[in-house]
Amino acid sequence: MRKNKFILVFWFFLILPNFCWALDLDILKTDFLQGNYRRVIFEGQAQVDRMHSGNADELNYILGLSYFKESKLDLAQDCFRRVLSNPNSKFKPEASLALADTYLVGGQLQQAEDLYNKLITGDANSSQKPAIWYRLSQLESKRGDQKKSNDYLFKLKRDFPMSSELRLTRGIVFVNTSAVACEPLVNVQAGAGEYSIQVGFFTSSLNANNFKNTLLSKDYPAYVESSGTGYRVKVGRFKSQKEALALESKLSQEGFATKVCPL
Repeated sequence: MRKNKFILVFWFFLILPNFCWALDLDILKTDFLQGNYRRVIFEGQAQVDRMHSGNADELNYILGLSYFKESKLDLAQDCFRRVLSNPNSKFKPEASLALADTYLVGGQLQQAEDLYNKLITGDANSSQKPAIWYRLSQLESKRGDQKKSNDYLFKLKRDFPMSSELRLTRGIVFVNTSAVACEPLVNVQAGAGEYSIQVGFFTSSLNANNFKNTLLSKDYPAYVESSGTGYRVKVGRFKSQKEALALESKLSQEGFATKVCPL
């Protein structure tokens, strides 16, 4: 009888609270995935102080993301820092990346860059690398350095061609080196027209020529073509679409942003 009472007390005071907190946390995660960020904040803030350390880290992380979604950056940063204050937290990498994101969105670009680079340096094989390169590209774009921005996108395209971050760049036109609009490519008979591969667009003729020289040093027949708004850097003149696509594929694999354009 006494043993049964002990088991009941143990269950009531130790097991049951953790079980209930786990259920509460699952509900909050579901609310977050459904976009109910204010509900997560309301419910999560009431729970965060009474959860044990393991669940508290996960709750603080979800709570921080919810504050972030609601553009409450200071509160989001507080949550992520609480996670990072636990040296054994399994959510440290995610919290570090999220904290850097709050800096990026808040315009604290140097703090964001330092933290992104720290994440890369700390783990050269980090699974976060595609996300970090994408964010660093955004960061340099905010600074107005389009060359650096596209350098990061080239790395992303070269090393992580199937990453979800790369898909986010589709449809984005970058000022310096990504291909700009040309006439739509149509199905034509071989020999009916000529094609070139556009690999960059610059507002500065000096930058365009420097990029052209880089391509020439790699034995690509590059040239600069002036347009009304800037300077296009192109490679080759091909009699057939098939020839152009073959070289376009090679350039793309080397990390260049490419587009086949009829001449």
